[in-house]
Amino acid sequence: MDPAAYVEMDALEEHHWWFRGKRRLLAPLIRRMLSAAPSAKSEQRVLEIGCGTGGNLFHFSKLHPGASFVGLDFDPGAISFSKRKSERSDAAFDVLQGDGLKLPIATGSMDGALALDIIEHFEDDDAVCAELARILAPGASLVLSVPAWPSLWSPHDEFLHHARRYRPEQIRELVQRAGLEIQEQRGFNFLLLPPIWIVRRAKSGRAKRKPAEHQSSGTDFFQMPAFIEAAFDLIFWAEAALVRILPIRWGVSILVRAEKPKA
Repeated sequence: MDPAAYVEMDALEEHHWWFRGKRRLLAPLIRRMLSAAPSAKSEQRVLEIGCGTGGNLFHFSKLHPGASFVGLDFDPGAISFSKRKSERSDAAFDVLQGDGLKLPIATGSMDGALALDIIEHFEDDDAVCAELARILAPGASLVLSVPAWPSLWSPHDEFLHHARRYRPEQIRELVQRAGLEIQEQRGFNFLLLPPIWIVRRAKSGRAKRKPAEHQSSGTDFFQMPAFIEAAFDLIFWAEAALVRILPIRWGVSILVRAEKPKA
């Protein structure tokens, strides 16, 4: 990922409406991941690969103080951001530097794993999913999120060094090839899908016409006036309520919880 993206993420991820909304939608999946974990140990171990600047670890380690969270990232700059968040957290977490294709974690030792907007960065996404399946204990779960729909590809993806965006059937098949069984799969950020699709298509068109102007255009994340942030917050509250009663299949991203077979 572009080093500037880490600076941007660190500045925004605690307060920005998109990051807050995503954590709100992830929370039930992570809660069910921990509830289904097979470990009888007093402290369940959860690894997040591609932890970036540590925003998810900071939030979920406080939400689940009975679990032991560990973050892993390849980038030393990201590790520094994450360690600073751990130092000011009420529920400190560990951070490791390592490669997602060769995790420095014992086989079958993790009670859960998080891969939140990270596997799309790998050219060999099958290999990283196989590594995640390897470290999980039988009966443990992987919670992952990925950007959806190739038609949404834009300079935002290029700045973040994405290799692809996924169709729902592609991520389902990818997870199954790793030997994991999907328990839940749904769209995320589905209420905003139509306007985001329009904006992304327009940006892609401009980038093709004037590529030099869009080489370092940054992501689509930026701080907005408080009243707009509040409006987007309400949209995600509505989405969090709707997913409890409707099988949402569409969205700007895809969320999955998949389990490693017990036998």
